[in-house]
Amino acid sequence: MLEKQQRPKCRKCKTLAIRIQEMNEELKNELISLADKDQSLLQSVKEAGELQDEEYHPKIKQLHERNTERARQIIEKYGWPTISTVGEEGSDAMWLIVQHSVLAPEFMLSCVPLLENLVKAGEAKGWQLAFLQDRALMQQEKPQIYGTQHVLDENGNLKPYTLAEPELVDEKRISLGLESLEERTRLLQADRNKVLKSRENRKSKIANKSNSADAKKRRG
Repeated sequence: MLEKQQRPKCRKCKTLAIRIQEMNEELKNELISLADKDQSLLQSVKEAGELQDEEYHPKIKQLHERNTERARQIIEKYGWPTISTVGEEGSDAMWLIVQHSVLAPEFMLSCVPLLENLVKAGEAKGWQLAFLQDRALMQQEKPQIYGTQHVLDENGNLKPYTLAEPELVDEKRISLGLESLEERTRLLQADRNKVLKSRENRKSKIANKSNSADAKKRRG
């Protein structure tokens, strides 16, 4: 008799577990989709030569605002998605979305302790905390810890934003599996050089079209 009473409960448990797994998979796929759209748009804007230093590209701004709002909703409902629930790829995607929530600094700052606790529990990656914490500190105009954030110098080249402990930064970075600060700066500058080249190509195309149009008018 006891065995018969337990079986329905067991079936309910299995059904609930399956549904939770399905929900986690749905959330994972949604996060990855949002992050993929972010990176795809950023790449297309770069290649088109439309990415500027000071101006927030309207399409990117709009996408970041939508993603930020969705990240808020997810955290309010589930908390920060862990590696156990959405896998490493889903966790990486969640971090990217929050990392790009630059128009909501208070939200970004509120996520730092959430991520910090998960890193301690092995449910998030340490380098994600480094990037998020540094950006939150920079937005508060405080020195960064890990050297993940860069700004432009007087010559238009990238340099690390102010560091709290410059002499320890590489040690801290290596402990999280990050490359040296010098190497990171070099990689970022190489990417920036590509962006600058795309801008010049775009300007040349616009100028050529304008000259061609003027020539046609003169002939007409």
